Amino acid sequence: MNLEHHFASLGEAFSSKTLIQPLHEQRLVEFNQSLATFLSIDIKSNETKRILSGEEALPSSLSMVYAGHQFGGFSPQLGDGRGVLLGEVRGQDGRLYDLHMKGAGLTPYSRRGDGRAVLRSCIREYLASEAMTALSVPSSRALALYDSREAVYRETPEAGAMLLRTAQGHIRFGHFEYFFYQGKQDELDQLIEYCLKHYYPDSLKAQSPLEDMLTEVVKRTARMVAKWQAVGFQHGVMNTDNFSFTGETIDYGPYGFMEDYEPNWVCNHSDYEGRYAFSRQPGVGLWNLNCLMRCFSKHLERDQLIAILKCYEPELQAHYDVLMMKKMGLNSVDALHELLPPLLVILAAEKMDYTVFFRILSHLEKDDFTPLLDEVVDRERLNQWLDRYLSIRLSEQSNWEQTGNLMLQTNPKFILRNYLAHEAILAAERGDYLPFRRLLNVLNTPFDEHPESSALAQRAPEWGKSLEVSCSS
Repeated sequence: MNLEHHFASLGEAFSSKTLIQPLHEQRLVEFNQSLATFLSIDIKSNETKRILSGEEALPSSLSMVYAGHQFGGFSPQLGDGRGVLLGEVRGQDGRLYDLHMKGAGLTPYSRRGDGRAVLRSCIREYLASEAMTALSVPSSRALALYDSREAVYRETPEAGAMLLRTAQGHIRFGHFEYFFYQGKQDELDQLIEYCLKHYYPDSLKAQSPLEDMLTEVVKRTARMVAKWQAVGFQHGVMNTDNFSFTGETIDYGPYGFMEDYEPNWVCNHSDYEGRYAFSRQPGVGLWNLNCLMRCFSKHLERDQLIAILKCYEPELQAHYDVLMMKKMGLNSVDALHELLPPLLVILAAEKMDYTVFFRILSHLEKDDFTPLLDEVVDRERLNQWLDRYLSIRLSEQSNWEQTGNLMLQTNPKFILRNYLAHEAILAAERGDYLPFRRLLNVLNTPFDEHPESSALAQRAPEWGKSLEVSCSS
């Protein structure tokens, strides 16, 4: 494993040296071999095992410092309260990827926390990050999961765990906010140069590298949020310290995948005002970007920053339109804009399962609407919509069967339903990781049929719909 230390080279203003503090009787219980191969990491090497688990100290490992707007209020200093950056490794694509351990123990930024993670939250993040990757949503990924016999106290005592995760970068919007609001101009400039070199090297060729990089950050963020909306994913805590400068989904806490379609669904039980409700996510993405742009007010003119922000909405809308056209098997934006709004009204009124509906739609026969009509109370309203849908699909003169097959590669059969994660967690807490691995298997290839695991595609039972997740998750 060729571990590099580029972020560490920025100096003490950006981080604090921090070592992983191994858990009591910790065990490596899951390892992502395909990701390890991509990163040229050999887990069979004893030295690699010792480094990744924290048994061998890394002098260059660190915890990052940053700030952030949390639920609208600004916190001038946050940081990796339970995370340690081991360094970077180079993937087979030539890019650098961070190795970052969650639950590694106390850091200078733990505040009143214990620096630990529980098995419950580590399993949830492992499953979510791999599920999102399989759905082509930019995301951090899970490399290794460790459990232990160490008790960690939340509402009740829970099993302590650590999750080793990877991402192109763990630099957040809050990194820039930290240096900007502290008036540390030299460090802010240093961070800008670092990001240009490591994440946006193509922008260095532009006439205004910073302007070009920020435009790309805006567009990447817009595309990421568009994908969240299309797959029915809710992040739950869209604070600026949880938004990645590289446009990846990071920090999986109280997230959720849409089941019954509810535009104003709030998955985070701690989000009392619904600030980060599903329908509000696109607007919050823009709000966060506006916070980010303020950090460059001494580098670019106000009109330049506004012009950069104006790229967000058209980029998000265009990307969302393309994704939804694929989900519905349509070839034109006009057709989408005619059919999608009334469809979403029907889904909301019927409390239709978002994933199940689009999967059945992918299998729809031209002369038999029964499978979908059997899912609703108001059959007449849906039948009218389906008549219009059929008319438009046929007028586009595309091959019906071929289009349906393409839809099946866009509309997953399996998503990470909250009750499935809950059941996998309960089993793992008893020492049984088989349900976790079975679920992970279908989430890694969610468009395949997996007839042996069809039960994992079923709607949540009523008890499963009422499960709560909060920021402690």
